Amino acid sequence: MPDGSRWLFGAWGRWYRWSPADRQWCLVPPPQLRITRMSASPLRQGTPIPAMPPNVVPTGLDLAYDPPSPLAFVDAGIRPKVTARVRAAVESAAALPTPDYPHWWELFSPSTPSTVPVTWGVMLWCATAPVFDSRLDGQLLSLWSAHRAHPLPDIDGPRWLTPPPLESLIALYAGRLRAGRVDAAVVILRTMSAIASAIREDARFQPRADALLSMLDSPLRNPTVDYGVLGYGDQAVVQQWLTRSPPALSPSLRVEASAGEHFRNAYYDLATAVTPVAGNPSSRGYIEPRLIAAALLAADLAVVRQDVSSQVIGWLDPQVSEAMRAMLTQRDHPLRALWPEGDRLPRSLRERMDSVEPSVRGTLLATMYGADLAWCRLGGGIPARPRGFPSSVAILSEIIGPGRATSAASSEPLSHSLGIAPLAPLAHQHPPDPNHPGGTPGRPMAHQPPTGPPGQAPSRTPARP
Repeated sequence: MPDGSRWLFGAWGRWYRWSPADRQWCLVPPPQLRITRMSASPLRQGTPIPAMPPNVVPTGLDLAYDPPSPLAFVDAGIRPKVTARVRAAVESAAALPTPDYPHWWELFSPSTPSTVPVTWGVMLWCATAPVFDSRLDGQLLSLWSAHRAHPLPDIDGPRWLTPPPLESLIALYAGRLRAGRVDAAVVILRTMSAIASAIREDARFQPRADALLSMLDSPLRNPTVDYGVLGYGDQAVVQQWLTRSPPALSPSLRVEASAGEHFRNAYYDLATAVTPVAGNPSSRGYIEPRLIAAALLAADLAVVRQDVSSQVIGWLDPQVSEAMRAMLTQRDHPLRALWPEGDRLPRSLRERMDSVEPSVRGTLLATMYGADLAWCRLGGGIPARPRGFPSSVAILSEIIGPGRATSAASSEPLSHSLGIAPLAPLAHQHPPDPNHPGGTPGRPMAHQPPTGPPGQAPSRTPARP
């Protein structure tokens, strides 16, 4: 490019940019403006090529990866066949003796065996964007009503839920192993497999359900396979499980392997999803989708503490990071015109939303909420706001109407039923075993040291909200 930057179509079929300013390869959505694209040219023979870290170089198989478009659980119900299989899995889990399967999740009644929280946790963990329309509760969420410590809030609108970290699910299994109850540990694994097999029939669950099933295969065949790492804590078991998933499914596990890399890719997905509503690149005043995505993310980050937003923004490429910081600190920044206005998208985006297919709106909602959950995890495990984040709510307003999209504002957050404050670490919302004898139980993935290029994470310790 004329500015000296280099572009590479690299790993997982995504674009990476090398900037002479920071001399790093960063994951960056490609420009859409024709004048910008036409200014690019192949490197001349003999021109030095910046060193490329291994994780930006495609291996071949990764370029064939074609994940389904993410969709939320609104405007499209659960098929009766899937509902029936989930109901059967929950009922089977609930029939087990409680003394053999203790749990410590305050969301569920103490008289409920831990296999029931496992089914709930697996369902949420496998959901790419767990925002549910309360009118569809009977098709899925109400299947757990008999076992909850408190009923679902009575609303006519969205339920913005937070998936648990994988560590919280593994803790229930590992706790039985440490107690010498291998038989009970195997039952928990089988319960995980049963619920994952049931929900994978719905494309909204399939990518992560397949990843979970691949990790379950080894311990189901040999229940002692995790004994060697039990003493190092539940997080060590998580890391061992991650090695069992085939490389083709690794994108579904990014959130567990590196919260920072997961957020980078979630932002990339958001910029891709917003492209259809960005307008015609040849139109006057066209704004690049990556900047629209940055504006929508900045609007949501504006509701949390500045130290949290600064930590999160530092994971994106320098140009986008700088733009987002400016939006958060300058009230007259021009990109603030793209922020939601009274729970609605700005008029320019709203008009384009009306002209696209429903599937485009659904994908944009799912990727927006997925990006919100990604920075929540990276920022220290912040649970989802019960009334939703501004940009996600504004997009949902274009799908189910502003009245219903904002009706969740008066409901009690589901995290409160677990006895935590709204900004408590995610591991407390889905707590590890309090009797855990070793390691550092409950330490969220977001608090681990970030890993490697492309791009660099902030050097300071991630802020806790």
